[in-house]
Amino acid sequence: MVNLNPNDMKNVEQQKLFEDKIEFIHVESVIGSGYEDAVAKLAIEDKIAYRAARKNMQIHSAIILKMNDEFSGFFTFQVNHEAKEFCLLQSAMSLNKKDKTIYSRMVGEIIKQNTYGYPMIMTVSQKHDLECPSVFAAIGFIEYLNLSGYSYMVYGTLDQVRMKRLCHATMTNVWNSTKGDWLKMKHEWNDRIEAAGEKHGVANPKFASREGAWQGSTGMANIVLQTRELKDDQIVNDKSKTLNANVSVLDPVACEVILRFFMPKNGCRVYNPFGGGVQMGFVTGWYGYEYLSSEIRQNQCDSNNAICQDFYNTKWIKSDTSKFTPKQNYDLIFTCPPYYKVEKYLDYDGCPPEGELNSLPTYEDFRDMLFKGYDNALSVLNDNCFFVVMIGDSRDSKGAYYGVEAEHELFFKSRGLLIYNKITYLECEFTRLAQAKVTLNTRKFPKREQKILVFYKGDPSKIKELYPPIGRL
Repeated sequence: MVNLNPNDMKNVEQQKLFEDKIEFIHVESVIGSGYEDAVAKLAIEDKIAYRAARKNMQIHSAIILKMNDEFSGFFTFQVNHEAKEFCLLQSAMSLNKKDKTIYSRMVGEIIKQNTYGYPMIMTVSQKHDLECPSVFAAIGFIEYLNLSGYSYMVYGTLDQVRMKRLCHATMTNVWNSTKGDWLKMKHEWNDRIEAAGEKHGVANPKFASREGAWQGSTGMANIVLQTRELKDDQIVNDKSKTLNANVSVLDPVACEVILRFFMPKNGCRVYNPFGGGVQMGFVTGWYGYEYLSSEIRQNQCDSNNAICQDFYNTKWIKSDTSKFTPKQNYDLIFTCPPYYKVEKYLDYDGCPPEGELNSLPTYEDFRDMLFKGYDNALSVLNDNCFFVVMIGDSRDSKGAYYGVEAEHELFFKSRGLLIYNKITYLECEFTRLAQAKVTLNTRKFPKREQKILVFYKGDPSKIKELYPPIGRL
């Protein structure tokens, strides 16, 4: 008996590889190819690729692997022209013939089939010996999401799968803004906003013109004011100051999701009847859409317009929304209006401007003025389009809620719109826990959520036709 050292064994394996007859056969559909039973049997044996045994999955195209004229593996795939994506589905190799080199070659054969330039997406198991992240990374795939033991990968750019990241972050009607991938995307947006502010000389662009607002009588949460100096595009000085006078800042990821989900295929215009901060306008301008906002404070308009001046047709107009109606029609209306008596908004003179909602004496005055603004906005909303409101309830002097969310639903329903989605947006609970020490004795649980109410004007059966497809998740 001759004993071979490891290097000799490697040479033998390589020799055998080159001696094997390797064939890759492209079939338009597994069904009708003659390989249906072989694919189903191997898929079940593989355990992870078992879905490939189903007839509704065998309608897809495949690369069939034959070694020495024997069926030895498969890889199914789908071209989705509507979503403009190329999806790699299930794969397996015969248990006694598994080889990463041959498997990688099989993936390469699939790549050759993508003559459309679509991004190629694949979900791989972190436990599989072949269909695993390391194999696909070596071929050129990039991981865009790591979730529940699976890596979501793309052969293309991360921008091409941005919508999928957003979908995974918002799978249900509870959007948790405190989770990892959401926070990563939020950090990306905040960096862009900060950079635009620094470029155009706007201090603290994320909070621009909002430092004078207050939250509650105790100011439970903090606002961080930043001072940064750049030299040769590098930060040389980065100072911050914390003030116990927090003001709400709209989440740019929530803005992005709303824009991407609720803008029609052929849409181009967004209107915000109660403008506030820069976030929605910045996100809209970044994606190349037109954005108009009615905002009652001149200082807020000036700051936002300065930050977004590099974008085409993104602007805030000083106006009282209850009296202002845009001249054009719009494809999406989004707004996050003031929450009654939660914040106080000041202009250059240190006073609230006339007509500022939170300065009105009663909740009823606030509500009626708010709804007048909505009526003006509804008059310029195109048919089969969405009206999205991010709102939160607040308490009266007795500690009871005003019921603003319910009144919104009744208002829009009375105007003929459908109550299409009711989304709960979850915030960080840290400051809420601090509030709990004060409020629980009076049996009031601190809020850590806001509501995103999605209303639809038109025929919902047309949504699938008029709005962009999401594709495979």
